[in-house]
Amino acid sequence: MGVEQALTAGLQFPLFVRAGSRAAELWLGQSARSMADFRDHRFAHLLGGLAPAPSDEDRRTAFNAAFARRIASAIVHGEVSHG
Repeated sequence: MGVEQALTAGLQFPLFVRAGSRAAELWLGQSARSMADFRDHRFAHLLGGLAPAPSDEDRRTAFNAAFARRIASAIVHGEVSHG
């Protein structure tokens, strides 16, 4: 995923950006699933009940980029520890 693609998707789908960031916060709080499994599960749950759309890939890009940014921010700010 390119930076420009992620920025464009984020501007088009701000609710998916918010949902991706929130999913990361939930994963950071606790999860028995791997980070990728948790992210993908939350995205699938978000789309649950919606008909497939051509914009689904851009929505996924916005969601995944926001998820990754929130995890990176947590690491930088010491919110994540081994344990």
